[in-house]
Amino acid sequence: EVRERIAGAGIDVDPLDYDDPGADVVVQRTLATVAAGSIVSLHCGHAGTVDAMPAILDGIERKGLQAGTASALLR
Repeated sequence: EVRERIAGAGIDVDPLDYDDPGADVVVQRTLATVAAGSIVSLHCGHAGTVDAMPAILDGIERKGLQAGTASALLR
């Protein structure tokens, strides 16, 4: 049920991290488009995505936004 609800939530930021473009590209693509209410699709099975996470989270905070999980969003 949770997976179906997440799929219906509407991802609006997709940095195409699954193509393994490297951490810097994932950070740039994510922060260029993330805004209040954004749902970001990231795949933590990719080394570049894992390496990008600290910079993405810092950038989200600098924008005055707060990161959260999909499950928290659906509560």
